[in-house]
Amino acid sequence: MFYSLIMRIDRLSRLALHVLEDAAARAHGGDVERTWGHRLALELLVQRGVAERWQAASFWEDLAYQSTFHQFDSGATYVHTTSLASAVAAWAYRLGVEPLDPVQMGRLARRYAPDLESDCGTQQLPCMCNRYTPGDRQLIKSLFGARQLREFNEGPAIVHPREPGWVVRLVDGERVLEQMTWGFPVYLRGKAGQPLKPKPVNNARFDKLNGFWKQWALFPAQRCLIPAAAYAEAVGPAGSMTTTWLSVKDSPAFAWAGLWRDSDEWGTCYTGVMTENAPELAAIHDRSPVILDEAEWDTWLHAPLDELFRFDRPLPADRMRVQATGVLWKSGGTILPPPVSESEY
Repeated sequence: MFYSLIMRIDRLSRLALHVLEDAAARAHGGDVERTWGHRLALELLVQRGVAERWQAASFWEDLAYQSTFHQFDSGATYVHTTSLASAVAAWAYRLGVEPLDPVQMGRLARRYAPDLESDCGTQQLPCMCNRYTPGDRQLIKSLFGARQLREFNEGPAIVHPREPGWVVRLVDGERVLEQMTWGFPVYLRGKAGQPLKPKPVNNARFDKLNGFWKQWALFPAQRCLIPAAAYAEAVGPAGSMTTTWLSVKDSPAFAWAGLWRDSDEWGTCYTGVMTENAPELAAIHDRSPVILDEAEWDTWLHAPLDELFRFDRPLPADRMRVQATGVLWKSGGTILPPPVSESEY
């Protein structure tokens, strides 16, 4: 009977852990409404000696954090969601169970990520760190066989949302290189329902190409290729995150699948399509740009939508170059990735 009681308590502890894992995942997708279920789950883990009282109190306070879309850029939301995820991982170890890895947590979080809606402007879960470098313009024109559509400035060496970047699209069946603003303008609402300034949504979830993004993804004329030399992710604990650059080993530039449209706010603009990352790279980020091989470029630019879902996969990890740096993420927005010699391609 005593053993049976212990087993029931152990099952209750694991159930409490699952309740809190779910709450941590919800926090990634937006604000969480705290419930008595969360409080009881925390109290049970405290009584079982799994969680310290101060840890439970900190978790409860982090759940109360109210996010707004612009705070994803500043990293404030990252601090709170990382704290929640770290707490449930520590409690899982104390219970002797395997904690959710970054990929599993990402999948769970995306269940609660609201889709973008054109009428109400709710945000979707941000899927990648918003920083990449396009590389050399002449190399891009040669590699993509693209004619420059018009004259434009070089633009920033490292592109951030709402900054100009280069896009390859079709005009009368010909590939052209054009400059657009990175991010679709989407209007959000404040806590009181008031409209806010438009925010640049710089990535599109592949699993939503048949949803919100279908109004552009359905039409080949609204698809594009985003030339990139490397993209960056923030890695490490909150407050001391460093910059890690990722690129393709066998080419000095690659094509990131994208969508583009005209906007009243910023003129022509574009967004990059995202997919799940390779498991070997999930510790860096659980999402990855959709990187297309050269043989796939025309398919992305011409094929019907239902033929594109073959690209809902990451490039294999062994084809990716990972360059970890000591450059702090918060201060590294103008520092280019370490150079790569031509012999490495």
